[in-house]
Amino acid sequence: MKYPRLRDLEMPARRRIPPFVFAYLDSGTGHDVVRQANRDYYDAITLTPRFLRGRIDADLSTSILGQRFEAPFGVAPIGLSSMIWPGAEKILASAAANHGFPYTLSTVAGDSIENVAKAGGANTWFQLYATKDRHITFDLLRRARDCGIETLVVTADVPAPSRRERMRVAGAPLGSRGNSTFTPRVIWQTAMHPGWAMRMMAMGGPKFRNMEPYRETHGHLPITSFIGQQLNGTLDWDYLEDIRAAWPGKMLLKGVLDGQDAERAVRVGVDGLVISNHGGRQLDAAPHPLERIGAIRAVVGRKLPLVVDSGIQSGLDIVKALACGADFVMIGRAFMYAVAALGKDGGEHAAAVLLEEMRDVMAQLGVESLAGLREIEISRRG
Repeated sequence: MKYPRLRDLEMPARRRIPPFVFAYLDSGTGHDVVRQANRDYYDAITLTPRFLRGRIDADLSTSILGQRFEAPFGVAPIGLSSMIWPGAEKILASAAANHGFPYTLSTVAGDSIENVAKAGGANTWFQLYATKDRHITFDLLRRARDCGIETLVVTADVPAPSRRERMRVAGAPLGSRGNSTFTPRVIWQTAMHPGWAMRMMAMGGPKFRNMEPYRETHGHLPITSFIGQQLNGTLDWDYLEDIRAAWPGKMLLKGVLDGQDAERAVRVGVDGLVISNHGGRQLDAAPHPLERIGAIRAVVGRKLPLVVDSGIQSGLDIVKALACGADFVMIGRAFMYAVAALGKDGGEHAAAVLLEEMRDVMAQLGVESLAGLREIEISRRG
């Protein structure tokens, strides 16, 4: 295996896609303090192994939200995935279906609910950014239901666009405050990456196929301006209650870090929480999700599933998160580095690495099942 660690794929991804695209994928916000802290937190966790357990053939399967999966992780929603690498949504949805874990399609992904649900099947989840025009929100829910999607992930942790200064430095024209100006600098960067550029041209340029059907009823704005008008700061508790009432399936609320927010979300009727700092992309002072999981668990009890994301890059990280109390994890950037570096083979490669790493780590720890990870002694370096 040429790239036995997913972190090994960051540099090949950087070389294969334009700098403004890599900045969109890789950057946090502010000084990237939280983005780095996410990594540092996992690196500081130690797990004490137990030996003399014989041969370990670890069972990675788990159930969450009424679905059985072959692994305790899924692909987190990433907007503009097809700008990072054309066709990324279907690549990752297919890999998720093949290996038995969920793929979460973003509202602002490049491909549509309808197309991706065909690739991902029953393993497809849908992430919702609640829109200013509620008719759009409820029609997105209808489309997801019509495609057989059973799990909705409502994102709460983007109350406003973040500044993402590293993207600005790189000249990124998309994904930041609705700015869609293609400068000579961006055109030059694109020309220097012909493989990416040709695939993007074949796709017809960056698309927002979930949102495009609604643009014409709002004054024919450019698509990025339309999306900027519709998203950010529209979700409140009353709106969440209306979404809960309209959605017949399971619902996760993503981005919760505060115990009072968690308690109120339970009263609204969510089926689980995603504890997340949005990968360090929103607030450069947010705590790590694992710093908050104990307090949130104390509020919501043992039965409500708690999903963790932000900073997970390996099977070892997944095991650490589960040992610290998470029921499931979501992984974003690591999967996208793999697709940007390896194209159509990226999803399969990332899945294979994560599954192999998890099995190896659990064998090293002397643990046969995910439940056994709760018995592992945990400490922190430093």
